[in-house]
Amino acid sequence: MQHLNVVAFVGSLRHNSVNAATARAAAAAAPEGMEISIYPIDDIPFYNGDVEEAGVPVSVSALHETVGDADAVIYFTPEYNSSFPAVIKNIVDWLSRPPRSLDGTPLTAVATTLGGRAGAGVLEAFTSTYEHMSGDFPFFKPLGIGRYNDKLDEAGELIDPETLQELSDYLAAFAEFVRSN
Repeated sequence: MQHLNVVAFVGSLRHNSVNAATARAAAAAAPEGMEISIYPIDDIPFYNGDVEEAGVPVSVSALHETVGDADAVIYFTPEYNSSFPAVIKNIVDWLSRPPRSLDGTPLTAVATTLGGRAGAGVLEAFTSTYEHMSGDFPFFKPLGIGRYNDKLDEAGELIDPETLQELSDYLAAFAEFVRSN
């Protein structure tokens, strides 16, 4: 079985981010042969053509190198105004620039939200963004986890057995998708 190196980006910089908790739960629930590593994005500057022209920042070069070495990418994202947060869009923007390290890399998104729509707006925006970008992005159907209040423990970690099973099943299906692409 092919070992899968998956890079995860969390779209919330908050210390007690629910999406970071979901990413940690995903790393723990990953199927055998899949390793999910959460990549810190708080030092990635916002995309600016002038900055890029003056010289790609070291943090962005490291981002491209990490993604280029990955077998897949998962975005764990909250929903802000029916779309994704600026920090996730920033990662998308930098990765769309040369050397375009994301091209050909299977990717997906998981949204954990307070509302019952389970991040439908952000997941639609995310899918639409990648469908309209030039490049090869094998995209696996995203997962939405809604109404998270009852699914967390006092420390803010995801503990709901049904949600953890859904996440585990989702990751197993994503692993199959990655291996077939």
